[in-house]
Formats: sequence, structure tokens, C-alpha cells
Amino acid sequence: MIFVTVGTGKFEKLVKAADELAEKIKEKVIIQKGKSKYEVKFAESFEFTTEFDDYVKKARVIISHGGAGTIYLLLEKGKKVIGLANLNRIDKHQEEILEQLDKQGYLLYCKDFNLEDYLNKLKKTKLKKYKKPGFWIDEKIKEFLG
Repeated sequence: MIFVTVGTGKFEKLVKAADELAEKIKEKVIIQKGKSKYEVKFAESFEFTTEFDDYVKKARVIISHGGAGTIYLLLEKGKKVIGLANLNRIDKHQEEILEQLDKQGYLLYCKDFNLEDYLNKLKKTKLKKYKKPGFWIDEKIKEFLG
């Protein structure tokens, strides 16, 4: 199963591309479409769910918007991720995050919305396992406060 997530906002272009993918392939595609208004025709879809983790667990591949919270959560869970930047946002942080993680070999950054090509590319690509960096700020604060 391929799970597609756009987060809490609108990402019409990704929802449409994922629906078109569902029409072309035999594998089941499930789309969490957020506030997108696009009418999904070929995939299963919903706006939001309390069972997000269940969909993530069951998915063979996850196609995701480039929001940092979602991307790092998926990588920490060891999922194969194809990321797409929502360029309708005011800032460009999604693009920057995805470019770096692609360059480091943790995911594939799909810039052209050709999801079928990226699914095929993923079959030939060995992604690195992401390891969450350590967190020591609490120790530094205790040390500073004495």
C-alpha cells in the first residue's frame, strides 16, 4: 500500500498527482488530503484521521509533503519516503529540507510530481537508514545553571 499525506493544509497538486498515480498502478493508494478540495476518483481518501500511525505502519512507501515534523517522523520510523515540497507556502523550508535529505540519501525528493517515475526510481535506490541525532540541551541547561 502507498500512503500519501499532505498534512493539515492544502496541497492540491500532490493530491491530484497521487490520484492520477492510483489510476495507473495496481497497488492500493490511500490519500490523507487535508483541506484540499480536489475530488479524488481513483484512490481511497480522507481529510484527517486519528489512525495516522496505523497507515504509516502498513505502508510500503509514503509520499509526503515536505513539512519537517512529518518528514522526520516518517524517517525515524524507517519508512521509504518520496517527498514533495508545497511551493504554495510563503516560506521555502520544505524545499530546503527535502533537498538536503535527498542529498544525504535518506529519501527521494520529487520535484516534477511524476510519482510513477519516482516509485520506479525508489526500487533501484538504496536509501540510508535515518538515525535521530542526540539531544543534550537539558544537560547543557543544568550545567549552565550549576
